[in-house]
Amino acid sequence: MKIGKIKGIVISLHISTLLIIGLVGFYAADLYANLVPGSSIFDLFIVGLINGLIILFSVLIHELTHSLIAQRYGLKVSEIELYLFGGVSKIEQEPNNPRSELIISIFGPISSLLIGAIFLAVLYLVPFSIPPILSVTLFYSGISNVGLGIFNLIPAYPIDGGRALRALLWNKRHDMLSATKTASKVGSYIAYGLMAYGFISMFFLGFFNSLWLIIIASFLNNQSRHAYFQTLNELTLSKLSAKELTRIANVAIPFNKTVSEAISNYFIVYKKVYFPVIQGRNVVGIIHLEDIKKVPINKRNDIIVGYLMKKISQFPIVNENNTGKDVLMKLAQMRDRPHIVVVIDSNQNNIIGYIGEEDISTSLKFLKNDI
Repeated sequence: MKIGKIKGIVISLHISTLLIIGLVGFYAADLYANLVPGSSIFDLFIVGLINGLIILFSVLIHELTHSLIAQRYGLKVSEIELYLFGGVSKIEQEPNNPRSELIISIFGPISSLLIGAIFLAVLYLVPFSIPPILSVTLFYSGISNVGLGIFNLIPAYPIDGGRALRALLWNKRHDMLSATKTASKVGSYIAYGLMAYGFISMFFLGFFNSLWLIIIASFLNNQSRHAYFQTLNELTLSKLSAKELTRIANVAIPFNKTVSEAISNYFIVYKKVYFPVIQGRNVVGIIHLEDIKKVPINKRNDIIVGYLMKKISQFPIVNENNTGKDVLMKLAQMRDRPHIVVVIDSNQNNIIGYIGEEDISTSLKFLKNDI
């Protein structure tokens, strides 16, 4: 769910964000109940809601700090998404040098530590007594933000501390891929350590608290591995041109063919997942297998491919001389499926072919070990 836009960056809330608010609210209310015996249900609800919303806002500030600094270094940030495990800034390209990587990484945790310090300073330095709800909120939100800042400084790639570690290794080795691989391994080792600690702590801290730690550690391990392969893919594709990745479309489906004819005469025969659609000599759209699947079997003889296709103007365009990394970025920016880019020649701006997600995956399988 999109909730707004700041400096051109879309702010989105995933449905799992509600779980964060609920968990933070539960622990804040539990703390309040222990500190203020006889609290009413209404008071506990208010404390929980306020603290849940504060931590959500704090995570947004954390990610926004990353994003705004990234923009200052010329990097494009399309979106900030808040979800179950906090938030993520969708920076659409890697930093250009170790220094910018380091600065972008550390200022997120610094913002969290600063927010936490402000909450705690207000609590302990205010010269007059304050209501219990406010004091618990200041204390809990202060501790939570300090904890968030410290956790993000752990050198476990791809969280902020791990990215800072990668920046330092990158600066020393002058090899981003090697630095990423090492930082990713460190991230996995830390994740395995946290999982082991989680299993052991079940005997001391209780099942639920330990299970949550195990879930976070497992997520961190998966993200660490995924982030390394993402970097490897981007570096591999940056050495290839769009022309080298292009699938030349030597077969096209006429505009007036029925869905049934398209299935039997094209999709089954040529075993491809998408085809260009032509009207006369002009390519007017692309029809994907996923579009075909949405049509009920009993209506496939009645619906024309031309009315089911996605118009060619709706697909992003790249020049044949652009890099594969440019193509990957275009695909990543697409929200509606199918994710396909149109490739044009550098002279006449004529369509020479197409690149879809499947084409990228196939190319990487063959090229990753050779480049």
